[in-house]
Amino acid sequence: MNLNLRNKNFIVSGSSKGIGLRIAENLLNEGARVIITGRSKKQIKIQFKRLNFRHGLKVSYVEGDIRNQSVLKKINNIIKKKWKHLDGIVANAGAIKDKSNSFTSEKDFYWYQENNFLPSFKFVNFFLNEIKKTQGSIVFISSIASLKDLGAPFGYASSKLSLNFYSKLLANRVAEYNVKVNNIVPGNIYFKSGNWDKKIKKNSKKIKKMIKNKVPLRRFGKPEEIADLATFLLSSKSGFITGSEIVIDGGQIIK
Repeated sequence: MNLNLRNKNFIVSGSSKGIGLRIAENLLNEGARVIITGRSKKQIKIQFKRLNFRHGLKVSYVEGDIRNQSVLKKINNIIKKKWKHLDGIVANAGAIKDKSNSFTSEKDFYWYQENNFLPSFKFVNFFLNEIKKTQGSIVFISSIASLKDLGAPFGYASSKLSLNFYSKLLANRVAEYNVKVNNIVPGNIYFKSGNWDKKIKKNSKKIKKMIKNKVPLRRFGKPEEIADLATFLLSSKSGFITGSEIVIDGGQIIK
């Protein structure tokens, strides 16, 4: 499918690996220009060099935490100086604690709001006026942990639930500007050095059993399966889709 993304400009947060990186690659393959971001200086530079080799000046990068105004301003400088306009953003940034306390822990609750909900909230709001100008698109990346008790830390699940609600609220508020806002809700997505990769290395037998018993399609999802939908939602082909919450989980939450 030709998604007509040539001369379109996008920012993908949390794009030094996993889902975010695959979304950025998809957009570049469709002819778009993309800014990738990440907190790891080493990782984001590695991915930039790789993508730059294939796509040249169509890819730029900014290293740092998107909760910081200075980082958002660096991204904005690229838009103002190189692009002149912004057509879409993907809010994918977030974090998971190595160890979480009980579901009654206020400390965990606030940590996850600070590190999962607020990065996307601040990121989207900072660039919202630019998106309004181009009647562009916004895509949030959430988690099925926000829809069902799957054993995830309460703080994590609640932060993603906040993201779900904000996505719907924002979609309603910006529809008058012909801005589309949609929310992708992934299940268990495997990629090297990701959270599930770490869990498999700790207890492969347990994880394989969980996937077999809990996921009707009996496998992990792939970053490219999320990226394909995100790319479609950022394109004009999805012109009448907004306010949607689209689950990609191999059927897990229906069990």
